[in-house]
Amino acid sequence: LTRKNKSMRQLFTHSALAFSLLLLISSCQKSDVIRDERSLDGTWLVTGIRSDRAYDFDGDGRTETDIYSNYNNCDRDIVIVFNRDGYGRMQQGCDAYWENISWRLSNNNPQLDIQLPNDDLNLAISQFDDYTIRGVDQVIIDGRSFQITYTLQRQ
Repeated sequence: LTRKNKSMRQLFTHSALAFSLLLLISSCQKSDVIRDERSLDGTWLVTGIRSDRAYDFDGDGRTETDIYSNYNNCDRDIVIVFNRDGYGRMQQGCDAYWENISWRLSNNNPQLDIQLPNDDLNLAISQFDDYTIRGVDQVIIDGRSFQITYTLQRQ
């Protein structure tokens, strides 16, 4: 799946990390955003997925910007484990299997790239501290560009 051609279904169903921008971070200094990769180690929960523009992400005929709130309780159960070696695992759903991931964190241009089995997220980081990661992924759906903001909280 290419970054330029995500389908709506993949964005909604797998992009609770697996769904998904270009964010200008001119007001952030590198030291304010990312300390080092060790600060990423551990277990994180996805607690928010929002779009900058309304769209019918779930196919129910109504447009929304809060993608995460449209998930059922099981689909909101999104866990990501980052290991120090650039690998990890992810699980979305109450009874879902764990899937292997790989990741890379860049300090030069605050960016967290996560390679998932059927997709990848390229988050331009706007917040990164001991408890919260917030970043934006750019996706194109039906020829329209969307900025999808993901919020992760340390478990």
